[in-house]
Amino acid sequence: MDKRTKIVLFSIAAVVLLIILIAVTPEIVRYVDENRAVAIVNGEKITKKEFAINYRSQINYYGLDKAFLSQKVGDKTYEQQIKENVLDGLIIRQIELQQARKRNITLSSAEKKAIDQQIEQYKSDSQSGAEFKQYLQTIGATENEYKDQVIKSQIVSKLYDEVTKNQKASDAEIESYYNSHKSDFVEVKASHILFKVNDSKEEAAKKKKAEEILQMIKVGQNFEKLAQKYSEDETTKQKGGDMGYLRKNIIIQYYGNEFGNAVFSLGIGEISNIVQTNDGFHIIKVTDRKQLLLSDVKDEIKSTIESQKKDEYYQSLLEKWKKEAKIKKFEDVLKSVSI
Repeated sequence: MDKRTKIVLFSIAAVVLLIILIAVTPEIVRYVDENRAVAIVNGEKITKKEFAINYRSQINYYGLDKAFLSQKVGDKTYEQQIKENVLDGLIIRQIELQQARKRNITLSSAEKKAIDQQIEQYKSDSQSGAEFKQYLQTIGATENEYKDQVIKSQIVSKLYDEVTKNQKASDAEIESYYNSHKSDFVEVKASHILFKVNDSKEEAAKKKKAEEILQMIKVGQNFEKLAQKYSEDETTKQKGGDMGYLRKNIIIQYYGNEFGNAVFSLGIGEISNIVQTNDGFHIIKVTDRKQLLLSDVKDEIKSTIESQKKDEYYQSLLEKWKKEAKIKKFEDVLKSVSI
């Protein structure tokens, strides 16, 4: 090969190499940038990419925009505060994952397969599949990166279960809780007549109708028969408005505070005034009241106490682990993340 040919071939190779470098350089720059550390926890890096995924996920969940994020809360913007909260959460999670590894806590192949199946189920449905794809684009994550976040969350859940498994409620604690929370374990049997409000335009008319029926009850007409005739609660009207026995927390969950407070302020046989809820206007009658026995609610109390004890114990462990951890944050990298 003569000198001139070598020069030509070298020139061609140089041009090809230059084209390749121009093509891949943005990818290399992005890869290096995304893998910068926003924090180092006991020698392990939390990358900018992982932080960005979790930060954008929070922003997406609450539907926040740049205008909101730029507003001040105290001496910081919402953006700064949310970023700090997300980073603190990731630092705690990194500590938890380290503790899980010390205990050889991982996901089984069956658990990982279940995650894969859930993702495939999302993707197979035309609507949820499109929403899932859009969600990944919004938070800047690949499918594998999303899966990695799910795996980490499940490992942390298994760590919680493992380290708190011995937090049990004794019979004495259960009895003490019952005695100090007896009012929580009362069931009231109530009936109601509902005048449903579907549109604000009909509110005045429905309230007037409720007042008319209330007056009929006050002069002695039968509550149950009036409920059968006038109530717009299709579930209870044929039973004279009978809702059965209900605990206050259940009533509040389904009907709201106003309804729950009204029910539990009435004595047996008493009728309420007009009570307004999101459903409309109600007239309520209490027909019975009973105190649940300890034996009726023992399992519920046991679960409540143990859940509280586990949370408190786990929180104490987190505080200990965090205090022992070596943590370094990189504020400049944190600031460079945007939505």
